[in-house]
Amino acid sequence: MLRFAPMNILAFAHGLFLGGAQVSTLEFFELLKNEANLRVMVCENAEKEFLAQLQRLNIEYKLVPCSTTLGIPDMNVSLIEDWLKWSNIVWITDIEFSIAPKVKRIRRVPIVAHLRSYPLLCPWWGLLYGMRGVCYVGCSLSRIIRCKQVFNKELSRLGIIGSFKGSVYQVLDLVKGPIDYFNWRRVVSGNMVDSIDGFIAVSNFVKRVHEALMPVEGKPIEVVYNPVTYPLKYVRSAEPREKLEENLIVYASGSNPVKGPHLALQALKLLLNEGVNAKLIMFGCRGSWVEEYARKLGVERSVIFAGRESFARLYETTSSASVVVMPSIWPEPFGRIPVEANRIGVMAVVTNVGGLPEAVVDGETGLLAEVHSVDLAKKIRLSLELGRSRKQIRETSLSVINPTKSLHTLLRFFETI
Repeated sequence: MLRFAPMNILAFAHGLFLGGAQVSTLEFFELLKNEANLRVMVCENAEKEFLAQLQRLNIEYKLVPCSTTLGIPDMNVSLIEDWLKWSNIVWITDIEFSIAPKVKRIRRVPIVAHLRSYPLLCPWWGLLYGMRGVCYVGCSLSRIIRCKQVFNKELSRLGIIGSFKGSVYQVLDLVKGPIDYFNWRRVVSGNMVDSIDGFIAVSNFVKRVHEALMPVEGKPIEVVYNPVTYPLKYVRSAEPREKLEENLIVYASGSNPVKGPHLALQALKLLLNEGVNAKLIMFGCRGSWVEEYARKLGVERSVIFAGRESFARLYETTSSASVVVMPSIWPEPFGRIPVEANRIGVMAVVTNVGGLPEAVVDGETGLLAEVHSVDLAKKIRLSLELGRSRKQIRETSLSVINPTKSLHTLLRFFETI
C-alpha cells in the first residue's frame, strides 16, 4: 500500500488523438484513481475513442474549448477556476504546455509537465536533423530551413513525393522554415517553461536532451517509465495464440518514414534472400506509400498491410508473432511498442536510438540494431534463433519497467513539488 495522503490532482489531457502517449496517460489514470483524487480536463473536440476509454475508468472530467498552434493544444482554463482552487497539483500529461502561464495567473498551484516528445526543443517535434541523425544542437532559423530541405530530399528519394514536388518544396522551405520557426518561438516562450515547476521524462534519454537543450535552471526532472498495462488486459497468457509455420514479424508503427517502415521492408528482403521463411505484417500502412515501396523491392507477397486496428486485434496478432520490430530513425522518447511485445512474451528488435535502448533488455527481451537494414536483418535473424522463453521475457520486462514502481515514483515526485 502507498503511504501518501490522497492528493487532489488536476490533469490536462487534450485527447485529440489516441496515440501511445494518450494510452500511457490512460494507464496512469487507471493506476491513480484509487490512490489520489483525480479530475481531468479534456478538449471538447477530443477523439471519441479517447473519451470512451476515459469514461470506462469512471473518472470525473470536463470538456473545454481547445485550439492548436503548431500542433500544441491551447485549452481554455478560465472555465475551470473552481477545479484549479480544488487542486493540490496540476499535471500536464502530454503537450498541453500553453496552459501553464494561464493557470499561474489564476492560482499559484504547482505544475508538473510530462515530457513525452520534443516540442519544447524542436519546431517539428522530431529532434531529427533531416532524417540523418539526432539533433543535439539547439534549433536556429538557418538550421530549420536546411533540416526541412534535407527531409524533403529524403522523402523524394523514398518515392513518397515526386522529384518535381521535392524541388518545389526545397524552394518553399525557404519561406515555410522561417514561418514555422518564429511561430514556434512565439508559442514555446520562456514564460511557458518558467511557469512549470517540475518535469517528468519518459526515459533517461529524454531527460538528458532536455537538460542539455532547454534552460530548465535547476528545475527537477524525474524519469518515470510508462506503465504499459494495456497488453496484460488483452493477452493474459504468454503462450502464442496460434503457432504458425512461418516466422511472423510484426511492425506496428505506421507509415511515417521516421518510424522506418522502409527499413523493415529492406530487412525483410535480405531475410527472404537468405532463405528465411518469414511474413511481415505492417499495421497502419494499408493504402500508404509503404505498399508501393514494397512492390519496388519485390517483397509484397510476403507482406500483410493492415490499417489501424483495435487493441485486441493488435495484441492477438502480436501474441502469434516470432518478433516485433521498431526500426525508428527518429529518437523515440520511450518506445511503447517493444514493451507491449515483451508484456505478451515476444522479443523485440529495435534501433539503438533515443529511449529505445531503455525499453528492452538487450539479449534478453530484445536486441538493439543500428539504423541500417543490414544490421536490422541480422538482429531479426538472431532473435529467431535465440528461442527465449516467453514467460521469462514477460517477467524480465515487468521487473525492469514495472507499473507499480512507475506509479510510486510519479506520486512521490508530485509530493516533492
